[in-house]
Amino acid sequence: MRGWKLWTCVFHFMLFGLIAERALAGPPLTTIQDVIYKADGTRFNGVAYIEWKSFETPNQVPIATQSLTIAIVDGNLKVRLVPTTNSSTGGYYYVRYHSDGRIQFSEMWAVPPSSASINLSTVRAAAAQQNGGGVLAPASVTIGEIPGLTEELAARPVRGLGYAANRAIRTGTTGALEAVSGNLTDCVRVDGTSAPCESGGGSYTGPGFVDGETPAGLVNGANTVFSLSSQPSPALSLELYRNGVYLTQGVDYSLSANSITMLAGATPVSGDILTARYRTAAAGNPTSAAGGALTGNYPNPQIAAGVISNANISSVAGIVESKLSLNFPTHTSANDPNAGEKAALSGTAGVPSAANKYVTTSDGRLSDARTPLAHPLLSVHHSDTTAATVARGDLIVGQGPSASWTKLGLGSAGRCLTSNGVDAIWNTCLYTGFQPGAIPFINASGMLSENIFQLGWDGANRRLSIGSSLADATANIHDQAGTTGLLVRAGTAQGSAPLSRWQNPSGVDLATVQADGTMTGLALQVSPTVARAPWRDSGLSVDPTSRVDGDSWYNSAAKARKTHQAGQTHTSSQVICAEEGLTNSTTSAQVIAACALPPGFLQAGDRIEVMVDAQQVGALVPWNLRVQWGSTELMQRTLGAGDTSLAVRGQATLHTGGTTLSTQHFNGTGATLTSIVPASDPYQAGLSLLVSGWLNSTGAGANVVVRNLTVIRHPAQGN
Repeated sequence: MRGWKLWTCVFHFMLFGLIAERALAGPPLTTIQDVIYKADGTRFNGVAYIEWKSFETPNQVPIATQSLTIAIVDGNLKVRLVPTTNSSTGGYYYVRYHSDGRIQFSEMWAVPPSSASINLSTVRAAAAQQNGGGVLAPASVTIGEIPGLTEELAARPVRGLGYAANRAIRTGTTGALEAVSGNLTDCVRVDGTSAPCESGGGSYTGPGFVDGETPAGLVNGANTVFSLSSQPSPALSLELYRNGVYLTQGVDYSLSANSITMLAGATPVSGDILTARYRTAAAGNPTSAAGGALTGNYPNPQIAAGVISNANISSVAGIVESKLSLNFPTHTSANDPNAGEKAALSGTAGVPSAANKYVTTSDGRLSDARTPLAHPLLSVHHSDTTAATVARGDLIVGQGPSASWTKLGLGSAGRCLTSNGVDAIWNTCLYTGFQPGAIPFINASGMLSENIFQLGWDGANRRLSIGSSLADATANIHDQAGTTGLLVRAGTAQGSAPLSRWQNPSGVDLATVQADGTMTGLALQVSPTVARAPWRDSGLSVDPTSRVDGDSWYNSAAKARKTHQAGQTHTSSQVICAEEGLTNSTTSAQVIAACALPPGFLQAGDRIEVMVDAQQVGALVPWNLRVQWGSTELMQRTLGAGDTSLAVRGQATLHTGGTTLSTQHFNGTGATLTSIVPASDPYQAGLSLLVSGWLNSTGAGANVVVRNLTVIRHPAQGN
């Protein structure tokens, strides 16, 4: 018995040990690492949301449903995940890439087991080969997230209130799909209406009968309009029943064509049954709405307005006026000549008088045998002229105390016809009528003109305005309708004389623009905006040959700003990055700080200074920090649970053959490590400096955080 108990204890102890070993071992991970680009060749920046449903690893370790967010900095994606392709229960990762405030694209991953890093094409290809079982259902996607779906749905017709199954479909007045009403044996017209089909090639002309028809329309206590398949003819032939009770036309409902409108108190409610019985017009005669040159409804359409004009009626049409009902008289005799006037028109009768003006020279009683006498305009035959002989350029003007029309000879060249207050004379040209402040000029037609709104002089305030009438400064140049510009051009004998000068009231120069373009002044004040920097120097690829202390310029080849002091040229250090990083609370290595060095920026002879300050906060657990210069590891260090901070100080020395990296990193207890390694990354093509951090094990509130990443460039300079 005692042996049995001992064996039981040993068995339980071994079983507990196996369970504990399985729990502590953890599943193996596969590293997925790649660089993601956009279509324009730039690198993708954003985050990747990775989701999965629960599955089991080959050694039966359960992986719970969860999600993970990975930052993608300068295109660099790196994440460690449990493999799914060898899972006994199947499994997928659903990945959504988010950037610029929206989801850009999504994809499915099937991760194979691998001890080496794999790229995205491997996990995507593996996902495409899977069929069935374990596929992760994508997260819910709204219509708005699918480009173009909203517009496509809006362009498609929808069901209307009159939609019904097993019926021909027509488009209603709103464009919605509705069922065609009518008997099953009726024919459907192109306008969507229905009527009994003609038989025998249209030979049937007798009236039709409809029995037991259910009017189309919703029976719900709110709808009051119902339609019949045909138009009752005559209208009083319609017999309408509600639940077998006869309804009276005009009291319970009204009828218009084939439309029934229920009146107050007779609206059918849900469950009611409507039944109609009526006669229709002869099958060969139309009963629908008229069209073309007609308007209204058959069988009594009318001629549409404006379709018949004079062109439609023959000039010899046999329509007498007595058959036309005129809305206004076509003729009035109020202005007709009387009998005597009509006779006078032919010159045979009538007595000319003030009232009878209808006489002509054909009347034998009238004669005009006088022959006009030819004479000059200024002749004795006119009592209001002074006789004279005409000459080229003469004018006729009223002159003299008695004011007669008198010849005025042509004046000499360049003279103008003016008034002396009494007579018109040739005199020196005088221009009057200009507005105060106007500056006359010769316009496009060669005439003297003015434009006080575009060119003016304020004599009282001594102000000249060009292009406007503002006159708010001694000289105001402002083309309100075009482009304002001021051009000062040196003369051929300019020499060293300034192009422009600004002086104080004492005549002392405050600022000048020299002949060589140099601007000199006491001070320079600029006002930057969010759209424009206050100072821009396009720079040269070489340093200026003439330099004095205090000069500053930008060297575009060195990508550096330079100054000159104490007879030497010096470059200015550049802060490339100085920012707080992110945090990571997982055991997967994640980039939590990054700094991009663009292509063509770094030069041989440059020195890059790198400073990283990191901490482990929350529950104290062992943690790791790694700094990479492109693909070359600058440093990596694992710290114990008691080491809560780490400072990294490193530099990259750039030379023609490559890069030399040196680093020193020390924790809070004073443990210092140093290293010097070469880097093969071509710095001329640009690269990223990446800081990754992760925990060895998770804990309550445990995080790795980068407090600051600072990268400073000291450009090359020789003296």
